[in-house]
Amino acid sequence: MDSSRSIPSPNSHTPEGGVLLGRDGAGRRMVLFEDPQCPYCRQFEEACGGVLKQARDAGTCTVEYRMRCFLGVESVRADNALALAAEEDRFDELRTELFSSQPPEGSGGFTTADLLALGQAVGLTSPRYVSGVEQGRYKAWVLQREEAYQAEDPVGTPAAWLDGHQIDSRILGDPKALGTLLRG
Repeated sequence: MDSSRSIPSPNSHTPEGGVLLGRDGAGRRMVLFEDPQCPYCRQFEEACGGVLKQARDAGTCTVEYRMRCFLGVESVRADNALALAAEEDRFDELRTELFSSQPPEGSGGFTTADLLALGQAVGLTSPRYVSGVEQGRYKAWVLQREEAYQAEDPVGTPAAWLDGHQIDSRILGDPKALGTLLRG
């Protein structure tokens, strides 16, 4: 992709393309890679999403969600919607809704109509969200970030780093062990 041309990018993301959730000054920082179409990410969210929310709410950990789209156009459309949701402070609500409504991988899901309905379910009804989903406002940006994420996250999703150190997948998939690590 020609990086010399300017593409629209969301104003609510970190320079690395992630969305920060948690309190400023938290003692720990996690970077978490997920793909909204990934069934393993859905399983991770079902098992450990509450652990992350508890750590964020307690102020012990800030989580930077970096959304991948390597599983196809469904993920690209969903990531575009998530970028729009972040601009309206509804990222986590939509992300949670996407995982709970995840279509089978490669099934053609997360259509524009799906994303508008899922957005509406979490209060995303603004003209900016609707037009952004319909037009794919951040599609090029999503694809550009995926290129960078391929180098940062070569193992696939879900994958996470805590304070710069990769979290072993066995810990990442174990709510009790992950909670202990985050409090550590």
